Amino acid sequence: MLAFDAVMVARGDLGVELPLEEVPLVQKRAIQMARENAKPVIVATQMLDSMIENSRPTRAEASDVANAVLDGADALMLSGETSVGKYPLAAVRTMSRIICAVEENSTAAPPLTHIPRTKRGVISYAARDIGERLDAKALVAFTQSGDTVRRLARLHTPLPLLAFTAWPEVRSQLAMTWGTETFIVPKMQSTDGMIRQVDKSLLELARYKRGDLVVIVAGAPPGTVGSTNLIHVHRIGEDDV
Repeated sequence: MLAFDAVMVARGDLGVELPLEEVPLVQKRAIQMARENAKPVIVATQMLDSMIENSRPTRAEASDVANAVLDGADALMLSGETSVGKYPLAAVRTMSRIICAVEENSTAAPPLTHIPRTKRGVISYAARDIGERLDAKALVAFTQSGDTVRRLARLHTPLPLLAFTAWPEVRSQLAMTWGTETFIVPKMQSTDGMIRQVDKSLLELARYKRGDLVVIVAGAPPGTVGSTNLIHVHRIGEDDV
């Protein structure tokens, strides 16, 4: 698992190698293992298979999509429904509608089974807890590799997760990570510069206003992969640097 960039649970391929009754159990274990290791996980193949020919899915297919979301998958993927199906747009809209309905009810995923022992793992848990208990408007993470963001995302907090990186390739990789919105920003030279960049970016969004509370996760000094060691509670636009 540590060698992977991401995990795809392709049920069609699994069905060739495994008895059909084992596929759902392997899917759940694979999702959980990916989350334990902070790897993005995609569930794919035959999710809305009947929509290749029909404009509406079966109720069982709707439940299949919903359960993949509830298990904590980062992404769900259509295949034949959009490549050769008669209703590709309807299939995408239907899957999106099911996902949104599930996540509007709850963003919770099964708890991780291990207590974090790494610095980044512990800091991500602490930042999540601080943000939720203080009713923060967002969690903000500065990242060089995307790892800190993925460790936060696997916790499935209801708080918006905003990633700041100077690397376009990291933004592309994080596009698959659950609940993450990524911003390209200049390379930061100091923690003060990070906080000013947060203020600038979030006020420009118009979704946040001065005085909103955010929890910032970063590494000091900036610019070193794996240096995450800082949690900063900050009110947007206030000079606490």
